[in-house]
Amino acid sequence: MPPEEKRRQIVGILLVLASCASFAMSPSAARFAFEAGGNTLTVATLRAAVGVVLIALLLAATRESFRLPAAALRPSLAAGALSAIVSYGFVGAVAFIPVGLALLVFFTHPLLIAALWHWQGKERFTLRKLGLALVVLAGLGLAIGTAFDGLDPRGILLAALASVAVTGMIAFSARARQLAGSAPINLLVALVSAGLTGGLTTALGAWAFPAGTIGWLGVLGAGLGTTLGLLMFLASFRYVSPVRATMLSNVEPVFGILIAMALLGEWLTPLQWGGVALVVAGLVLFEMPAKQRN
Repeated sequence: MPPEEKRRQIVGILLVLASCASFAMSPSAARFAFEAGGNTLTVATLRAAVGVVLIALLLAATRESFRLPAAALRPSLAAGALSAIVSYGFVGAVAFIPVGLALLVFFTHPLLIAALWHWQGKERFTLRKLGLALVVLAGLGLAIGTAFDGLDPRGILLAALASVAVTGMIAFSARARQLAGSAPINLLVALVSAGLTGGLTTALGAWAFPAGTIGWLGVLGAGLGTTLGLLMFLASFRYVSPVRATMLSNVEPVFGILIAMALLGEWLTPLQWGGVALVVAGLVLFEMPAKQRN
């Protein structure tokens, strides 16, 4: 592999891992907002609103244009609408099934992304890659500590909806990213998502704001984690393929578990540690062919 290409690959992988660490902070931060009286729809809307403010400040500070090329506008709007569906689907799922099971269903989306890219002829998805993806998914199941005693079909369907929606969101974002920078794309995505989730919250009369400084710091942390994570994830598409980036993003729940250990004192069982090891091993093996080919 030429040194310049090797550097690009390393930058892309580091961006994905940093985005996962940032995303993983969001659930633990949101927990503080929930414990202070916020509900899921309100926190999801406020989280998107924090993203709008943060990205607008970033664009202003860097003097980057807020405008998107006309060709990037439609895929960005579609990604924003799908982002709202992701929030609604996942939030709705955990009302009917355990969070761990919802996460496990949701993280089938790397398989969907790989299948979509294979179908479009953009990147081959071999049987070996499929096997490793299933190994990683099994490891996530162990690490999350998924319980299968709450199989309400409504929860399964909503989590599956979120998985399909995030697949579409990544696909449309990747298309827009070919035409514009990640910051203005994310600004529009956050605006659309905040508008749709805020409209739904208003229609349902479900506004419930957190009380106290800790609750609002939780909202801020959730917004920062999600926004910075998405910025870095989309930026990684300049260096690695969306399939590779999405597969690497399977470490996000592992980071989330470790952050929850540090902030919330949620310790892992030996079986869960085995799941973490399985995820890491599967991802390392998934990465090896790309390095060998190059």
